[in-house]
Formats: sequence, structure tokens, C-alpha cells
Amino acid sequence: MNPYELPVEDIEKLVEQHGTPIYVVSRQKVVENFRRLDRALPAVTIFYAMKANPHVGILRALHEVGAGFDVASRGEIEAAVAAGANATDDLIFADTVKDPKHIAYAHGIGLDDFTYDNASEITQIARYAPGAKVHLRLAVSNEGSVAHLSKKFGARIDEAVPLLVAAREQGLRPHGVSFHVGSQCLDAQRYVDALDQSRQVFDAASREGINMDQIDIGGGFPVRYLDEDIDIDAMCKTIVDHYHRRFGSDISLVAEPGRNIVGDAAILVTKVISESVREGLNWLYFDDGTYGSFLDVLLYQMQYPMRCNSTRAPKPYVLAGPTCDSIDVFSRDGEGDVCQIELPEMHLDDLLVVGSMGAYTYAESTRFNGFEPPRFVYID
Repeated sequence: MNPYELPVEDIEKLVEQHGTPIYVVSRQKVVENFRRLDRALPAVTIFYAMKANPHVGILRALHEVGAGFDVASRGEIEAAVAAGANATDDLIFADTVKDPKHIAYAHGIGLDDFTYDNASEITQIARYAPGAKVHLRLAVSNEGSVAHLSKKFGARIDEAVPLLVAAREQGLRPHGVSFHVGSQCLDAQRYVDALDQSRQVFDAASREGINMDQIDIGGGFPVRYLDEDIDIDAMCKTIVDHYHRRFGSDISLVAEPGRNIVGDAAILVTKVISESVREGLNWLYFDDGTYGSFLDVLLYQMQYPMRCNSTRAPKPYVLAGPTCDSIDVFSRDGEGDVCQIELPEMHLDDLLVVGSMGAYTYAESTRFNGFEPPRFVYID
């Protein structure tokens, strides 16, 4: 079940047991989301993007149902292996900016699938993982997505073949391309366009004697926060149908979803610890904030569903966290400006329940001012 649907009485009991702030998490929902995506993408092998949420309980649940893992550092590799993953079969080192010490560690334990998008990365992989398999990451359109990852990552189409040839010349084994359409992508056409670009690269590489056998379609699969129009099954059908038209079944597909698997499998429960009126506005301060679970409100103007255990009449509030920093305010509008949010009247010790908090919350939380991230409470 989606934990946001839990009765308020059950949430209050969890708070009595565990305090606040806490993430209330459903392993069953994590597994259900994974299996739904796996069914909708029958041609695809799924490697969960650990950056979305690397908590051990989530990793173990996903490993048990057959997920692989997209890793970006030695720390993520160690966490995945500790959860049961096999370094050779279950991991893709998909970050294109890798610490060479981490490359050497990965290579030493048998990880043999690395992603790159520039010539210096070829040199680093060839130095510390000689003979490794590599994917070339392409820069593709991220239009309409929340996070535009192609601003930082990916080679241009005209750079692709020279970079594949360069990898081969340094003893690496180019076996595919990868792309990412941007986090929280709501338009399946982005995948269609990226597959068309991949076809161009495959054909051009073949003319240079480089015959590849895999496409990594990355992540970007969305989760519903408020009223987004999302049909994951239809999106996946569009992707798979177009893949079959352009590649047949000779080229294998992998994907690196994160948000879609864990986003709605967790809620945050945080408590009012202070309140004030500032320049005529009502302020509520909670025991979690921007430096904890709400960093994406600041970075990407994310909006989350909220409810509370108060039944009083609605009232507008500015919502803030506990740290000694003025940016620690998580009621912000679509432009990122501080705004008021209407909630039932709240006072000290009242609880705020925030939905769809499974992705890029705990993973991005800091220890600023000495505050620890919320604890995990699994309900199944």
C-alpha cells in the first residue's frame, strides 16, 4: 500500500513508538512498483538507481526480487554488495565522472560495466579497469523533465563515434550507448527521440567496425506527487514498441529507474517544534527541513502532498525547518520563492504527514547543524 493512505491513528501510534522525524516505508510498495515496471518493460533488465534512496532495507527488498543496481561510487558499490548483489552480474557503474580509486576498487571486485562521455574518462577507465566493457552516454533532450541531466552529462551525437573509436584504441570494449531523458520525465517522446539518436550512433559505429549490443535507456520514469497525468504502462509500451521497430530483438535493453520505484513507497512524518508570527505571516517550524528531506523543494521546486493530524479550520502557514539558516524554508512556489501553504490550524507537537517522500530525500539529506536524517520505520 501507499503509506500516505495510512489512517492518522496508525501514524500517531508509530510516532509514539519511534518519535519524529521518521520515514514510514512500505517494502511491499517498493516491490510492487518494481514488478509493475518490470512487466511493462519486458524487453528491459532493470538496474535500480541507488542515488534515489540507498537505505539498506530498500536495497535488500529489491535484490530479493531480482533487481540490479546502478552505482556511482565505492560507497554505493559496497552497499549494493552488502545487500546481496553480485558485482559482475548485478552492477553498472553508470556515473560518467568517476574517482579513479573507485574505478580500481570496482574493477578489483569484478564489476565490468562502466559508462563514459569524454576522452579523459576513457583514460581513467583504461588505467584502472583495463579491458573493461563500456557504454558511451549520449546527451539527449530533457525537455519537460524536472532535472535536466544532459546539461552536465552526455556526448553530442557528432562526438559519439570518435569517442567509441578512442575507447577501442585504449583497449576497452565498447558494447553499447546510454542516455537519460531527465528525472521525472512526463513525455514518452523523449525516449523515442533518444532511441532514434541511438540508432544513428549504432549505424555509424558499425561502419567503423564497432558492433554494439546494448542500449541503456537510463531512468526518468515519473511518480505522481500531486495531480500529474501519468500512465506508466502507456509510456513503457511506447518505448518498447519503438525499440522493436528500430532495433528488433538483437540489441538488449537495460534501464536505471529510481524515483518510480521508491517515490511513493515512503512518507515523512515531522512534528511542529516551534511557531511564530513574522511580519503578519504564520510560521511553523518542524524537526525536519530543507537540509533534511526537502532539499529538492529548493533545487527543483518540487511539490509534495501534505496532510496533518489536526482537524481544525484551515490557516495559511510558512513552513520551515530547524536549522540556523534562512533558506531552510520548504513552503515554496513554482518559482522557488517562499510562500504560504494552507493547512488545518497547527500548534506545538502536531504532525505533518508528507507523501511521496521515497526518492531524493533521505539520499540528499545532510548533517548540517548536527541534525541527523529521519529514521526509517518499515510497516511490512
